[in-house]
Amino acid sequence: MTAIIDRNLKLFFRNRVGVFFSILSSLIVLLLYIVFLKHNMIVSWHQISRPTRLLDPWLIGGMLSVTAVTTTLDGVRQYVTDQERVAVDFEIAPVSEFKYQLAYGISAFIIGVMMQIVVFIVNAAYFGLADGVYFGFSTDVKLFLVCVENTLVTSLISMALATWVKSIDTWSTMESIVATASGFLSGIYIPIGSLPRFAQTLIKFYPGAYSASLYRRILMNEPMKHVFLNNEASVQRAFQSQLGIGYMIHGVVTTFGSEFMVTMLFGGLAVAFIVIKIAVEHMQERRLRYN
Repeated sequence: MTAIIDRNLKLFFRNRVGVFFSILSSLIVLLLYIVFLKHNMIVSWHQISRPTRLLDPWLIGGMLSVTAVTTTLDGVRQYVTDQERVAVDFEIAPVSEFKYQLAYGISAFIIGVMMQIVVFIVNAAYFGLADGVYFGFSTDVKLFLVCVENTLVTSLISMALATWVKSIDTWSTMESIVATASGFLSGIYIPIGSLPRFAQTLIKFYPGAYSASLYRRILMNEPMKHVFLNNEASVQRAFQSQLGIGYMIHGVVTTFGSEFMVTMLFGGLAVAFIVIKIAVEHMQERRLRYN
């Protein structure tokens, strides 16, 4: 299993063009924000002192969520490729189907974490130089822990999707659709508060929306303490509601803990799907063998 993980990582990182394109969607988001979105958002929240102290971390949180999705999908691509081209070679190897899929999932997890670290460093460096926005060590540690949890979930979901995709062309098409949709569903291009009610409801069914909120809570926690004073509580609530820091569900606003549990729930559903599929395939193989 270790050999498979090592092989997958080498194949991914040796393809430098592929590595670049795996985070390209996130870099495009940064460019769009700088060129088109940033000025309009600053004007919209002119009543806040130094709005970039909140808007820049808000963007980074969404970008990390999108990166977790796109890079783990790209990491799992090798599984789909091998299933299509060299599946017979792996079948004769002394590795169970569960360990075989676990190796690809671990590879995707490592890739996802590393790419998110790269995206965070690029963004932190740019916004530090451009806007004087910096993050403390405690924030970095909390962010890394959420990164690990979120990447674990996205890796599991990616593997669950890969188990029923048999063609690399189909996988590439699905990746393109998900990469595009994830930006909208994470509330980067258009804040959730600016969307119609149906779109807001749709976003609440997307796991990446909750991971984006988790990232944003951590990155924006300290700045919000300094930007919003006690007499600006109503402005803070409007800001959080408009930009998707917590979601209103049945009259209750989600908290850090509830969002963490929702993302884990999606990961648990992905695990259940994978286990059931492996069990069904194993039973079918036994039936064919004895018939």
